[in-house]
Amino acid sequence: MKKLKVSFYLKGDKKNHNGETAIYAKIYLGNLYSTFSTSKYILQERWSKTNSLRNVIRVDNEINLKNYLKSLVDGIENKYNELIRNNPDNEEITPLYLKNYCFNEKTEHKITLLEIIEKHNEYFKKQVTKGDRAKGSLEKYERMANVIKDFLQSKHKIKDIQFDKVNRQFVYALDEFLRFERIHGKKKGLGNNTTVKYLRNISSMINHAITIGLVTNNPFSIYNGKLKDIDTTYLTLEELRTIENKVFSNRRLDVTRDIFLFSCYTSYAPVDVMNLRQGNFSLDNDLDSWIHTKRQKTKVKTNVLVIPPLQRIIDKYKDDPECVEENRLVPNRSNSNMNAYLKEIADLCGIDKNLTWYVGRHTFATTVALANNIPMEVISQIMGHKRITQTQHYAKLMDSSIKQHMKGLSENFV
Repeated sequence: MKKLKVSFYLKGDKKNHNGETAIYAKIYLGNLYSTFSTSKYILQERWSKTNSLRNVIRVDNEINLKNYLKSLVDGIENKYNELIRNNPDNEEITPLYLKNYCFNEKTEHKITLLEIIEKHNEYFKKQVTKGDRAKGSLEKYERMANVIKDFLQSKHKIKDIQFDKVNRQFVYALDEFLRFERIHGKKKGLGNNTTVKYLRNISSMINHAITIGLVTNNPFSIYNGKLKDIDTTYLTLEELRTIENKVFSNRRLDVTRDIFLFSCYTSYAPVDVMNLRQGNFSLDNDLDSWIHTKRQKTKVKTNVLVIPPLQRIIDKYKDDPECVEENRLVPNRSNSNMNAYLKEIADLCGIDKNLTWYVGRHTFATTVALANNIPMEVISQIMGHKRITQTQHYAKLMDSSIKQHMKGLSENFV
């Protein structure tokens, strides 16, 4: 149940013949609100002097006015509680619907686009709390709400829109807004893939609304934007060895390098590395070491054999106080700081690449796995991909693999 709040304010452009200003009210439910006139007036100076009628009042007409406004609030609260009690299907109650219900203004409630987004995110937040979905995915959907708000304000000068008014024109106007007008940092306009992902996210949210019976159609299903293949940054074997053998004079860069290498040798995303505990590490019947875990994003179970470079990192932090205290395999660091430190490491190692957490993941797929003839199906499983098509785009990056497989042809076609 959303928290109800009623606030009063003066509408400066509305005055009566006595020079008094109209008192208006806002009904808040969550972040949404609806306004209405109380049909009452007061002098602006008296409103200010009495702290919006909150102070002790001795003037009779102001006492009556204060009591009247209080009775309005009490009546709205009673109606809200009545709506909740008589709402077995848990239908969404908006400020506009509540206002119309309170003042007998007959109108059918029509759900809005932002209400659909809010409903989806409330459900998704419960999934995150339960551990079924990743917090990063929730942040992605919460950004979607801000994108829609910016679009509605910039292009339509409104704060929300009824869902039944969202049509094909709206969908492609949003696409155009994101590509050419949306501000991102110092840039104006987003890239193709970011734009397409935003549109797919809102489509996914509406599909959730269809599932729970809020709406019956998805206007974004007609959207035909396609993701474009992009060059994936990864380290060559020489660059990987350079980082591995580099001696750093401070713990900050030393720990960062080791966590990054951990990703290079396991393909783990940042959140998966930070979730690893001693319980994820075990020996099999042949006394080979393994890391067992489940990817937070995809919930795919992945088992990774611990190869020597990875074992050296685990052994290094086995007795580290920071790891021992929290039972971790490696120290915990924030993703934002890690990326900043990785750029510093790249400079110190003379590597002219934008080093990020995900370069480690990509390095596993290419330099560590594909270049050593690990089958695509195995790589897909280790990386936690649900579909092998998510893994296949790495194959086109490896000229060395192509050379290795084509070498035999040269000998047959002399």
